[in-house]
Amino acid sequence: MNLIVYGHDYPALVTAASLASHGNRVDLYPIDAPDAWQWQETASKQSGLQSLVQQQLEAGNLHFLVSLECPCIDKAHIHILSVQSAQLALAEQLVAQLIPRLAPKSLLVIQTLQGVGRAAYYQSRVQAQQVEAAVVVWPEFMSEGSAIAQFSRPDRIIIGATHSWAIEIMRDLLRPYNRVRDMMLMMQPAAAELAKYAINSLLALRVSAMNEFANLAEKMGVDIEQVRQGIGTDPRIGFNYLYPGAGFGGPNFMADLQAMEKTFQAFGQPPRLLPAALAVNQDQQEILFSKLWQHYHGQLVGKQVTLWGASYKPDTATIEQASSLRLIDALLAQGVSVRVHDPKALAAIAQRYAHHPLVSCYQDQYLACQESDALLLMTEWKIYWNPDFDRLKAALKTPLVFDGRNIYDPEVMCHQGFIYQGVGRSSL
Repeated sequence: MNLIVYGHDYPALVTAASLASHGNRVDLYPIDAPDAWQWQETASKQSGLQSLVQQQLEAGNLHFLVSLECPCIDKAHIHILSVQSAQLALAEQLVAQLIPRLAPKSLLVIQTLQGVGRAAYYQSRVQAQQVEAAVVVWPEFMSEGSAIAQFSRPDRIIIGATHSWAIEIMRDLLRPYNRVRDMMLMMQPAAAELAKYAINSLLALRVSAMNEFANLAEKMGVDIEQVRQGIGTDPRIGFNYLYPGAGFGGPNFMADLQAMEKTFQAFGQPPRLLPAALAVNQDQQEILFSKLWQHYHGQLVGKQVTLWGASYKPDTATIEQASSLRLIDALLAQGVSVRVHDPKALAAIAQRYAHHPLVSCYQDQYLACQESDALLLMTEWKIYWNPDFDRLKAALKTPLVFDGRNIYDPEVMCHQGFIYQGVGRSSL
């Protein structure tokens, strides 16, 4: 098939390169990319993506477009919109340009969603111009750091379409990813859109609920880890997304939650649970600041702390909507010096806090701890799980550790000579 993917972020690159690897002719037009964008920089944030893209470029299956004037657009069977969620106006402009050029029986596929009802709106515009094309919803469920694996071995493939011939084209396109068992769920476009948003909303509710339980457990002197084990054994609940911590974030996840809120409001049903979950999360992002404040009785001016982990999750350099930013801003407002270490996100932190006298970035995680009054762990990168505790304790001015992801055992930390606080864990 001849495909065109529109977008520049990792979902667009993963989609284009992966589909090209199965013999399709794929063109990628990075429509929403910044002026200085280089695909290698985006690909470097995903394990294996650089080599996959390079392989498909060399094989001649993947091509980058520099203009919408290319004749290949008029010949494409499938147009995949992977434009960033926030770029709604840009997406609408793109669709307006594409509709008159859509070939007969071609597909306009919405991969990165922009609200419930967007597919129906685009389909009405297609029909208004009497173009024989179908708008299909194919929501992506990729996350930074593991996108290629999630694309190639999906838990489910949701397709929203109303035309039988469009469904058959999508089945044929995604056949390589649907061989072990049939995991394709066919539904109406609006149902597919709502399903994606509802999934993320329920995850947010689940995490926020665990954080509330953790905060209560801490006040009761109960270890939330024991509670978590008890909850997870219930087969109706399970263990996934039951980890309390210092809040969730991420640009795409938060954008989906905001879109879900707007959908509720647009249909005259004010949401109640989702805003509560987001409010809990906002407070939770400052949980380590609160612990530090209480430990030092509000006397934080002139203190120095070290932050391990700044990206919103492990295996990514992205700090947009990261919990660490809210924590750093709270610390700076109190005159606290912040020394940051992160395996990938230091450049982004340095850019965001450029020339700020209280923020410094370190390539060495132990050097970052030198003479600090506390260590605050915000992202559970693998290199933080089993550090050299003797070296860590020797570097810190005060052996004080606030664990925002509960990756350490309180008793072990106590035996190592640390003053330790997790989230919902015993304070030792």
